[in-house]
Amino acid sequence: MQTFISGPLSDNSRNLMRRFGYGEHIGHGGQISFSRRLSGSDFPRFHAYVEDVNGGMKINLHLDQKPSNLGSGAMHGGEYEGPMIADEMGRLRRMIENTSSEPKEEEEKTSGGFWGKIFG
Repeated sequence: MQTFISGPLSDNSRNLMRRFGYGEHIGHGGQISFSRRLSGSDFPRFHAYVEDVNGGMKINLHLDQKPSNLGSGAMHGGEYEGPMIADEMGRLRRMIENTSSEPKEEEEKTSGGFWGKIFG
């Protein structure tokens, strides 16, 4: 399942995916993607390819049911459609839109630094 979320985004796609529980995954040919386990074992897991595009984010998401066997016949145990994928894509969209709409907090400027906070 693919979607595009228009910007401006609060951060780049790598940092957003990591913030939402996805780990960076280096796949075949060195391509970087992100995965999130559904249980304590390696599979099943959500697997996403993301790309920063024109200030927004393109997400290609699927559900890996088992390890791929690309070396012998290109068998892939992935689901690209279905309620679980749609729910996860909706969760990602909501989280990205919520982080993008949060007001930026300006850092509090103090002249005294750390010791100024303690001793006034």
